[in-house]
Amino acid sequence: MSLNTSWTIEQRYRRLEDISQSERESMTLSRQQDTSFPCYHIAPSFGLLNDPNGLCYFNGEHHIFYQWTPVGPVHGMKYWYHLSTKDFIHFTDHGIGLHPDEDYDSHGVYSGGALVEGDRVLLFFTGNKRDENWNRVPTQCFATMFLNNEIKKNGIIIENEHYTEHFRDPKVWKKDDVYFMVVGAQTQNEKGSMALYESENLLTWQHKGPIKTKYTDLGYMWECPDFFELDGQAVMLFSPQGVQSSDPYDFKNIYSVAYLVGDRLNLSTIELEGHHDILQPDYGFDFYAPQTYLDGSGRRILIAWVGLPDIDTPSVKYQWAGMLSIPRELTLEDGFLIQKPLTELQSLRKEEVVFSQTHKIENGSFLVQLDIEDKEFELELSNLKGERIVFSATRGEFQLDRSEMSHLYAEKFGTVRKAPRLINNQLLEMYVDNSVIEIFINDGKHTMTSRFFIDNLENISIKGIEYAKLFYMDRIDGLYSSLKEN
Repeated sequence: MSLNTSWTIEQRYRRLEDISQSERESMTLSRQQDTSFPCYHIAPSFGLLNDPNGLCYFNGEHHIFYQWTPVGPVHGMKYWYHLSTKDFIHFTDHGIGLHPDEDYDSHGVYSGGALVEGDRVLLFFTGNKRDENWNRVPTQCFATMFLNNEIKKNGIIIENEHYTEHFRDPKVWKKDDVYFMVVGAQTQNEKGSMALYESENLLTWQHKGPIKTKYTDLGYMWECPDFFELDGQAVMLFSPQGVQSSDPYDFKNIYSVAYLVGDRLNLSTIELEGHHDILQPDYGFDFYAPQTYLDGSGRRILIAWVGLPDIDTPSVKYQWAGMLSIPRELTLEDGFLIQKPLTELQSLRKEEVVFSQTHKIENGSFLVQLDIEDKEFELELSNLKGERIVFSATRGEFQLDRSEMSHLYAEKFGTVRKAPRLINNQLLEMYVDNSVIEIFINDGKHTMTSRFFIDNLENISIKGIEYAKLFYMDRIDGLYSSLKEN
């Protein structure tokens, strides 16, 4: 039984103030016992972390919010938790940024984005409310964050008049003194869409309609929409639900992520003109709800949730679930979104180890670099029992196999993921952090992001290539201070 269904509504929708200090300490202590907890990925002290929210560069820092359910590792009452950093190594923990403390967000502050305007940040979010019959009443709302990081809610700006109750996750940008918002939506005929709104004053918004593409029947809901311009083209990034494919690579998870690259968004016809076929940025088991933003140097940065809705990982028994991906810089090349780890992460690298065949690892947080040239190969992470995950490649495709882990889960969605091999000679980077692996393949055209669970991880071994480079990774710091972790 899924943890998400074994909890009662009353249990899941308890507020933070209803959780005793002893309960918080007990959950924190349980999480501290978990050797699968990451060192250089953002994860919760306890409870559930899911979507990244409100990403922005403001007042000399990167600001990262994420959805947090403090009652336990389950979807329930959602808060926005707030961190900031100048270098992605040292973080300031600001604690909860947005509380579900108004009537319109009485059942959770749901996901959304940020827009920097001078000496303030506008934080857009979905207010989640349930009526007496447990019908959802979603509204799009906003708050203002000031230079001292104080946040003030401004209330509802868009009520739901055109879509089903699935109407959430606003993302806003400004162009020529006009504000535009996309919202993830389900049309009245239960089709997923990215709804567009327009405003000149932030308070009055005009519904323009779903953005038109050639994909008129792609799932029943598009969550976490993002629209941005990159290298002179227009990009729609979203997380469609209810999509399956007979293709060996695409849409194999319970929910996946997709994007469209077009020439421009025509604001008169509300059409993404000249767009290519739909693509996926990631072919792993656990990549969802990515959000992007521009930093002070003009880089387009992406951060995603390493997790999926309706999937429980083995970490739930330690009272935590979910983490954020490492930050990735985006560029466009030949219609593909290219993802590269931010250069700041190089500061986490410690000594370099060059090995062939098998290397006994000192700890589970490291980076592996493989120069695969025009070869087939296999890389294995294992323990002394032979429990393992295997990443391999033929000349035509990559494969990640986690069928022999210590702790299997979500087997109904398969234990193997594949991705096309588009380039023969390439340098692969694999970021491993105790129970997560992020693999950058095809020169960044794709990634494979996945959780894995191997007790007492002991060895890394390679076949088909002469050697590999390994860098142990340092720990990021500054997290959990507002929760008074021991």
